[in-house]
Amino acid sequence: MSTITSSPVLSMLHAADLAQAMSASVVKNDSSKPGMPSIKLSTLGVPVTVTVASKAAAPAQNQLVSMEQARMSWETTELAASNKRLYSILKDAYSYYLVFKQDSDKNVRKVLSDELEQFIKQRQYTFMPSTHDMTRVVKCVFGVDRRRVSAYSLALREALRQDIAAVDLMAFIEENGGVEQIRMGGSKPLSVTKRAAKVEQQVLGTELGMFKFDPSLFAADADWTDRQVVIVATYLPTGEFQTNAVIRHDGAVNAALAALYSQQQSKLRLDAQTDREAEAAAAAIVKAAERALKKEEKAQLKKAAVAAEKAQTASAEALQAQVEVLFETQQG
Repeated sequence: MSTITSSPVLSMLHAADLAQAMSASVVKNDSSKPGMPSIKLSTLGVPVTVTVASKAAAPAQNQLVSMEQARMSWETTELAASNKRLYSILKDAYSYYLVFKQDSDKNVRKVLSDELEQFIKQRQYTFMPSTHDMTRVVKCVFGVDRRRVSAYSLALREALRQDIAAVDLMAFIEENGGVEQIRMGGSKPLSVTKRAAKVEQQVLGTELGMFKFDPSLFAADADWTDRQVVIVATYLPTGEFQTNAVIRHDGAVNAALAALYSQQQSKLRLDAQTDREAEAAAAAIVKAAERALKKEEKAQLKKAAVAAEKAQTASAEALQAQVEVLFETQQG
């Protein structure tokens, strides 16, 4: 039996081979299962570098983007549809109030008044003597939630104060930021700044012409380049404008723009009212013509009935005369 004696050289070679084999095995296993930590070999004295692969967490921004998109979808679909439906019901309540208080036919007003009182008794609602009738109507429609009834009543009373027609109510609420925004503003109109902001871009996009003042009368100011100013002028019979002053002040500009917005809104309401009055007048003419036609048809039917009755009577009398003649002939 022979004995093999291990030399230092052979021991070093065996150790190197063992380290290489173990390193290959570990790297292979680590790469085959991503996301699992590698085996730590530092305790074995083998010079192997091991990395740990782990699944990266989703950036927080992705979640925020997802929530933002969900909110945008809700605003443009569910919330928008819900608000449209709410404004439609408010429009119906507003129309009811206008007819109940302003209809030209007192019988129509009485019918709605009696209907309102009966409904209030059935629901056992109570009101203070000073309660606005708009609040009474709103409570009948929306129930006993005080906060909601108060908000809706204030919004509708503001529309009433501004003489908004029922057909324009939904647009009025949307243009003024919704019911809650109108409620927060109380019975006050839009501020000067808000009214100015509504027409600022429209004015900036409109050009009426160019003119330049005599530098000796009006000195240029570089600080006001590309900014708006207010020009005070007198409108002459010739169609020309005689300029009296140039006001370089942001407050004056806002006031002028706010006045323009109010003027435009007034004209829109006036045009809408004129259209409604024209439609009402046309409808009245049609109804009058229909009533006249029905009256004429009724008269013609009555006349035809009378003529038919006379003809029937004459026919009966003629037949009776013939019978009498025949009877007399037989007697003779």
